[in-house]
Amino acid sequence: MREGLGNVFMYNIIILFLVLMVVFLVGTISYNKAFRVNSRIINAIEKYEGYNGPAYEEIDRTLAIIGYRREGAVDCPTRDGVRAMTNFTGKYQYCVYEFKINDKFYNYGVLTYIDFDLPVAGKVKLPIYSKTDQIYQFQR
Repeated sequence: MREGLGNVFMYNIIILFLVLMVVFLVGTISYNKAFRVNSRIINAIEKYEGYNGPAYEEIDRTLAIIGYRREGAVDCPTRDGVRAMTNFTGKYQYCVYEFKINDKFYNYGVLTYIDFDLPVAGKVKLPIYSKTDQIYQFQR
C-alpha cells in the first residue's frame, strides 16, 4: 500500500512539472510575439522618420501579418508626462508617444500589450514598452 501512495505522489509531481513547463513555454512565446510587434512598429516609425501616413499603413500591414490579436479601442496612459498620439486606424491596440529631446532631435515610445487568459485569475494584460533611436528633425 505504501508503494502505491508513493507512486501517486510521484505522478503528481511529474504532472505539476509538466504543467509548469507548458505555462512557461506559452508565456515565453507570447512575450516574444509582443516584443516582435514592438520592434516592427519601431522599425516602421524609424523607416518613415515619424508616425505618419506611410508608417500607419506599414504598421497595420505588419500587425495583420504577424497576427497581433489585440483589436479595438485602447486607453493609452500618460508616459513620462507625455500623452499618447492618436492611433489613427484604431484597428490594433498600441500606443505611440512622441518625445522631443531638443529642437533638432526627437524619439518615439511604443506601448503594446500581451494577454494571458488564466483559468483562475482571468485575463491578465501586461504592457510592453520600448523606444526608438533619436530621429533628426529636418523640417516641420
